[in-house]
Amino acid sequence: MKSVIPDDRPDRCYICGRYGQMEIHHMLHGIRRKAADKYGLTVHICPLHHRLLHDKGFYDEELEQVAQRTFEETHSHEEFMQIFGKNYL
Repeated sequence: MKSVIPDDRPDRCYICGRYGQMEIHHMLHGIRRKAADKYGLTVHICPLHHRLLHDKGFYDEELEQVAQRTFEETHSHEEFMQIFGKNYL
């Protein structure tokens, strides 16, 4: 899966910068996950930060905002709203 998020690398945690085995985090979830995958709105993060995201919601809001800003660099805000149905900014 190819991420379109600037500075995302498959061997480095997007949050802490640690190198090693990473997991893919879908920046928009639930009913929005499939579209997030389609548009590359994913980042690679270490297992620790992935657990913190899913268990405690740490960094979730910030990553949702990064996803929307990145999408809107090449698409319109209206298109984001049509596809994802929620404004994160």
